[in-house]
Amino acid sequence: VAAVRSADAVIFSDYNYGAADAEIFEAVRMAAAERQIPILVDSRFRLQKFCGASSATPNQDEVEQILGPGFGDEACERLRDELGLESLLVTNGNKGMTLIERGREPQHIDAVGSDQAVDVTGAGDTVIAAFALGLASGLGHFDAAKLANHAGGIVVMKKGTAAVTPDELIASVNSVATNEILSSNA
Repeated sequence: VAAVRSADAVIFSDYNYGAADAEIFEAVRMAAAERQIPILVDSRFRLQKFCGASSATPNQDEVEQILGPGFGDEACERLRDELGLESLLVTNGNKGMTLIERGREPQHIDAVGSDQAVDVTGAGDTVIAAFALGLASGLGHFDAAKLANHAGGIVVMKKGTAAVTPDELIASVNSVATNEILSSNA
């Protein structure tokens, strides 16, 4: 909880090993709320234990464990409400992401880069880290999700547990922006 005093955002990661529990989460959530900073949850199949965060970034498998296969945007909106989140960012592998934000229509974000991942190790951690960075920097949920999408798209193209450099992230964002400008002028 002391670390929250100097943070601009908090990531609460639960790998389902028993180290992260609802009591610890509540203490961290309260400290983040006091500072009015976002708290984001990444939980391996226990997301419903951590209500009241700013956002969560479950992958498709984790959401299917809660909602069942073939879930849709409406079910995700109900889940976001149930969890008391401002937004729910569902990662869908090579199909991109879906952002379910309170008071807005669901937004689908196409995957960036190749649709054939080299290694997905750490992709979820990269997504939540970039999403938190975006929110801590003052971006809205959608722009922060787009940034996270770029970071995730980069890291899955690397073998093993990998990191995204600032230069790689900037180049990816600039490349897509340039392509969007070129295609709109065609």
